[in-house]
Amino acid sequence: MSPPAEVRVSTLTGPGRERAIPLVRESFHGYYRWHAKRTLREVPLVRGAEKNGELLGVAMLDRLAPEAGYVFYLAVGAAHRRHGIGGVLLDDALAHFLSTGAEVVFAAAEADNAPSIALFRSRGFRLVERDEAGFREGGLGAWGLRSRMRLVRGEVLLGRRFDPTAPA
Repeated sequence: MSPPAEVRVSTLTGPGRERAIPLVRESFHGYYRWHAKRTLREVPLVRGAEKNGELLGVAMLDRLAPEAGYVFYLAVGAAHRRHGIGGVLLDDALAHFLSTGAEVVFAAAEADNAPSIALFRSRGFRLVERDEAGFREGGLGAWGLRSRMRLVRGEVLLGRRFDPTAPA
């Protein structure tokens, strides 16, 4: 299902980020909720999807290295899931990273979170194997950056390399 045309994505700062806390509370539990709330306040870039002044979802983004972006969290309000809001936020994140010179973008998801993994795969992400060569060597391996990603047991790492020959 495609998102409503009225959905607008913009950068959230200060009080705008605080508006996202209810989304985080309903989207995550336990450690993930704690970490997502902390990340919301600390991550350099938070993008929010809004319609008619209502915050529908957020994306928390960071740079791991000059060439590597990371989608820390995507959170969409329960009432707005399966309406394309996550896709709008992910497309916006990819456009941001591409426009700022990233060569590769990473994200993590719980291994049993099929909808999240399907969303990332629909945008060209693939599972990154632990023994894969590093992204600087042409693979997507990023295990040297794992501590900044804060991956936990039960998560899979996904990655997407931008095609350098594709038009921007």
